[in-house]
Amino acid sequence: MPKIVDHDEYREVLLDKCFELFARNGFAGATMREISKSLEISTGTLYHYFPNKESIFKSMIFQISRKQVLILNDRFKRTKSIEERVEILFQYLNSNEEFFQNVLFLVIDYYRQNGSNDPENIIQEIADYYRKSIGELIGLGDTVASSAILTFSLGLIMQSVMVPNSVDRDDQILLIRTLISTFLNQILKVA
Repeated sequence: MPKIVDHDEYREVLLDKCFELFARNGFAGATMREISKSLEISTGTLYHYFPNKESIFKSMIFQISRKQVLILNDRFKRTKSIEERVEILFQYLNSNEEFFQNVLFLVIDYYRQNGSNDPENIIQEIADYYRKSIGELIGLGDTVASSAILTFSLGLIMQSVMVPNSVDRDDQILLIRTLISTFLNQILKVA
């Protein structure tokens, strides 16, 4: 009897495994042949699930992003105040710093390779997804404030790359959290 395969589930497994390869080699450094070898599948099987490397990249980035947002959503269920939600967000970013650095590096590497020649506009889509998700998680909707939080988050991730052993990192995170919480409370009072 032939083996029954849940293709959607198998596709997710393949995408999870791809993240390590892309994180290690970058977008430009991963070929379809290398990807199939790393996944221990034939290139034909890989092409059956994904027409090209861009498709793998886009699906992978969105899959891992959705998983991160679901984890945060679960943590936010027990909170009510904006201050708590902002604190949880930045604690999560800080405790998963290497992962988010890898995501950011991959997005930057993809942009360096494709830039304005990105027909699917993957970079814009992923930024929109994170901005919208942050807004929904914190309770702001898709607003300018959500964009500001995303910008602070990206800045914090980049700062940890540029100054990896910053002695005042915890103080910086506390200051950013306080600024954002104060800002958001003021916005909500006005609205």
